Amino acid sequence: MNRPGLEEMLFDAGAQAFDVLLVFRVDRLSRKVRELAQMVDELAKHGVILKSITEPFDTANAAGKMMLQMLGVFAEFEHATIVERTKVGMEKKAKSGKWVGGVVPYGYQLDPVKGLVVNEEEAIVVRKMFQMYAFGRQGVHTICHKLNQAGYRKRTGQAWDKRVILHIIKSPVYVSKIRWRDAIYEGTHESVVSDVLYNKAKGILKDRVESLSGRRFDNGNERLLAGVIKCSRCKSHMVGVSTHKKERRFPYYLCSKRWNTRECDQDYIRADHVEATILRDIKAMFRDEPFIVRVLEEANKRLVVAKPGLEKEIAWLESQMTKAQGAIDRYFEAFETGTLKAELCSEKVGDLKARVVGLEAERRDLETRRNRLELPAIDLEMLTSFVANLDQLIAAGTNPQKKHLLRLLVKKVLVHDRHTVEVWYALLHPFAGHTPESETVIQRHFGATSPADVDDLVEAVADLVVTFLQRKRNSIESSADRPKRTCDLVEMAG
Repeated sequence: MNRPGLEEMLFDAGAQAFDVLLVFRVDRLSRKVRELAQMVDELAKHGVILKSITEPFDTANAAGKMMLQMLGVFAEFEHATIVERTKVGMEKKAKSGKWVGGVVPYGYQLDPVKGLVVNEEEAIVVRKMFQMYAFGRQGVHTICHKLNQAGYRKRTGQAWDKRVILHIIKSPVYVSKIRWRDAIYEGTHESVVSDVLYNKAKGILKDRVESLSGRRFDNGNERLLAGVIKCSRCKSHMVGVSTHKKERRFPYYLCSKRWNTRECDQDYIRADHVEATILRDIKAMFRDEPFIVRVLEEANKRLVVAKPGLEKEIAWLESQMTKAQGAIDRYFEAFETGTLKAELCSEKVGDLKARVVGLEAERRDLETRRNRLELPAIDLEMLTSFVANLDQLIAAGTNPQKKHLLRLLVKKVLVHDRHTVEVWYALLHPFAGHTPESETVIQRHFGATSPADVDDLVEAVADLVVTFLQRKRNSIESSADRPKRTCDLVEMAG
């Protein structure tokens, strides 16, 4: 009823601009009996008669009106039948694994014969989103900001937004599946990301949606236990605070209710003491040899697998930079020939130059990461030494990496007072805990760890090992460059 042409016709009928409305068939006017009857009454009120070229009725008499209503019933029945058959056909197409229709997903293009075909340029961006979300444990807000800052754009040329990125991460189409209503079927098209990467992203998404603590673990808070450490008196979360004394900084955990409303009298507790004791416990668990062997395999696999993906990203960025530079040249050419105004040329060229700068920065970052992947294979002795210095290994990781690891191993920390803290571990094997070098007594509880949690733990430790190696290599390279720069300066001053 909200078709522009139909609304215009009814307006003209009200103005008595015509006296007969002629249609090819009555179902061209409407396929619903109620709407058809309303329109006929509206037309009759203004003295307009409805007639059809192909159907024998005339609304000027009672018999014609009866015939019109019968035709309207058949038109509504035909409409319902067409809808039902179309849905059955679409469902059959989905069950066979073919693309049902609609907007073609980003990362694919539609081939008339083959259906969905991977668009490699777009697929690179999709893989980057999944890797940032799953392995980098970055939220959609951060991913959106970084992609836009680096010069990546949607198919329309517009900047990315969080809603679209979240839709992409949720969509099963990228692992060769077709969603039809509430059902998911195996597709015939090629996957863009692996099942492992998709399932990992899906698991992280579920944790973040179902649990507020999941979001706390991935925020920028530097306290490792943020989200799991609680006050036993009021059951509120403990928050990180710091004090300074003689240029020294002392980190503490403080009950959030005491901090906000002063309604709780829970003690401050030294964060470094509790965290150091928990890391000592974890280090003891990591001495399990089968576990270390699995971490070793996973870390070496990541060093080998990551490089080809980076090569593709770098090639894609270079192609985008070439396109942007070509567009700049065309704008200058149009300005010189007088077909483009100076103000518009300046605006367009400025936008493109900013895009080139962003792409160049992203390329340099990727090339640095690629160079860092030129690392020797990790052996068992090297990995064992890393685990022996677990505090340094964890310190090298990002906040999301560190907190994800702690979350897999530490399920709950309950503070009774500054002298007594209870810790619930989900460890591979219970062990005799170490007595911390402080006045705080740690009471330990151990639980079972599922095979899936062990898999996540292996991946989390492997991520930390690779990050540690990359940062160590970067630090060595930076140190090696300094004397050279100094010599250059001395020579220039000579």
